[in-house]
Amino acid sequence: MMMMMMIYGTASAATNRPTLSITVRDGHFDNENYLNYFCPTLSSTYTKTLHKPLLADLQYGFLLAPSSTKPSCSIWCKVTKQIHKWKITTGAALASIPPQKEQGVFSNVKADIDLRVEHDQRDVSARLYASDLSISRLECTKGFDLQNTNRFIVNPRYNPQTHHADVIFGYVTTATKVKVRASVQCQEVSIAQQINTRNVLIPTIASNGDVTLRWERQLIPQRPVFGGGGQKEEDASYIATTLKPSDSIHVEWKDGPWNAIVNIPIDGTDVHSGSNVSIRREVTF
Repeated sequence: MMMMMMIYGTASAATNRPTLSITVRDGHFDNENYLNYFCPTLSSTYTKTLHKPLLADLQYGFLLAPSSTKPSCSIWCKVTKQIHKWKITTGAALASIPPQKEQGVFSNVKADIDLRVEHDQRDVSARLYASDLSISRLECTKGFDLQNTNRFIVNPRYNPQTHHADVIFGYVTTATKVKVRASVQCQEVSIAQQINTRNVLIPTIASNGDVTLRWERQLIPQRPVFGGGGQKEEDASYIATTLKPSDSIHVEWKDGPWNAIVNIPIDGTDVHSGSNVSIRREVTF
């Protein structure tokens, strides 16, 4: 069993102080490098408004995770600008990955670009994602407002690198959310049903035989769950249990700043070794 305890320090927007997280875990390691036991991560996000001539919102930040086995470091930025009711967001990131043997100095640097275009009134958006100057994902989303605040969504997606294409259909009401993902290789349907103000059941069935059942129980009653007006993620309090037969049981307990996750591998009714437990507490300085 592996147990991890993560302590987060989150900065306020006014001070823009970095966020420090420390993961504490047990286990045996081949060397005595303390980074394998504590795994610190340092990150920060900054926001700035750009004035004339650009008139846009700028966000940028960094993430640093030192480790003796898989160190990582990344910097990123995002610019958002409104042009005739269209919101255009351009993001870029540079990240380092562990170098491989017999590779050059710059072979462990990865560059990503994310371009999004959205129009709220027309309920339409498009996205282009590129990695290492090669387009890896194209997608667009169109929503249709129906009667009684119901909504229908169509989301086709395509990966030029793998030539994989699929489409997602969604139907959302105040108490029900249906999601269908279809491709040539696999089809999947998921139905999220709000039972009452505390409980939501989400069964998922795939054409390859995979079945998943998720049960979400809100610690604080809320209504509606899918139609808007729910809790913010930082204030959410719930227990979510996900069962994948012959695979695993995943339990997440979130209560405001506290977050606990338990993952138990199973095979039928047998419980395998190798369970993972993590406990996280967010602290605002």
